[in-house]
Amino acid sequence: MKTGFINFFRNYNIKNKAKFRTKLYIFIVCIFIAISFWLFLSLGNNFDTTINLKIDYQNLPTDKTLTSNLPKQFSVQVNAKGFDLLGYYFNTRRLPITIDLSKTNLKESPNANKEFDISTADFYPEINNYLGDNIQILSINPDTIKLYFSALSTKKVPVRLNIELQCRKQFDVNGLTKLSPDSITVSGTKEELDTISFVSTVHNLFKDIDRPISEMIDIERSTESHLFYSLDKVYVTIPVEKFTEKTLEVPLKLINLKPKFNVKVIPTKVKVSFMVAISDYSKVFPDMFGAEVDFANFQPEDVSKMKVAMHVSPNYIKSMQIAPEYVDYLIIK
Repeated sequence: MKTGFINFFRNYNIKNKAKFRTKLYIFIVCIFIAISFWLFLSLGNNFDTTINLKIDYQNLPTDKTLTSNLPKQFSVQVNAKGFDLLGYYFNTRRLPITIDLSKTNLKESPNANKEFDISTADFYPEINNYLGDNIQILSINPDTIKLYFSALSTKKVPVRLNIELQCRKQFDVNGLTKLSPDSITVSGTKEELDTISFVSTVHNLFKDIDRPISEMIDIERSTESHLFYSLDKVYVTIPVEKFTEKTLEVPLKLINLKPKFNVKVIPTKVKVSFMVAISDYSKVFPDMFGAEVDFANFQPEDVSKMKVAMHVSPNYIKSMQIAPEYVDYLIIK
């Protein structure tokens, strides 16, 4: 039979093929029309189905803090005609339903202290308004929401900056980084507040910086925490400037030299090289440095050179180098 079927197509001439294609098109159109009628009749019937609705909450009690997670969605059992359900599913403007908890009836649970129950039947008007009058609500799951509250406490904690700063060549931070405000008020349960001593900003990476930074930065929040922050952002100011090299000659000071030694160091001055912001270049002088040679443990037979140490220098210079690092000495008799 298979061979006969193949021979049937092989023996078709061009005219027969055209007739076959025409009949095939008619057949497909008839099938499409039949399916359309069947679908049209089916969508006119009522169906029971489940719709998952995303929920947003607002106006939680301000005198206490919530210690439990509210459900993010409701499973709503509905009955509606197929056309209405199809219209809902193809609605591209579906948004979360906003539930105003201040309009609900909080009932204290008889089973636990600081536990309150809300019947989701209280939300029927909002859900019905969202779905439309043609979709009938049969039930909502969960049927009860449990809220666990605790007394609200507050604590003021510092904000820590969490950034990486990568400056361009010859640019660097010149001065103090400032946060405004540098602390915020955190509210929550006493148990949670006892576990924190600061809050951090969200990690930020600044690359190729060649100018001062002045930006709002988000405060990092834990998704598992029930803490409330007085602010979501802080303003950070980081002074960035161009730096250049400067070299000065600084006299050496001999300290802790015992009276029995009459010592002279060679050289008597050292060169101090450092990077300084261009705006501070003319403000740096040799008397702002304290280059010292310490003779506290000096024994001539043990050392041939003495190390130079810089005990005082401006706090706004960077990459300081001393030359030479060691000096010779002569004992004068």
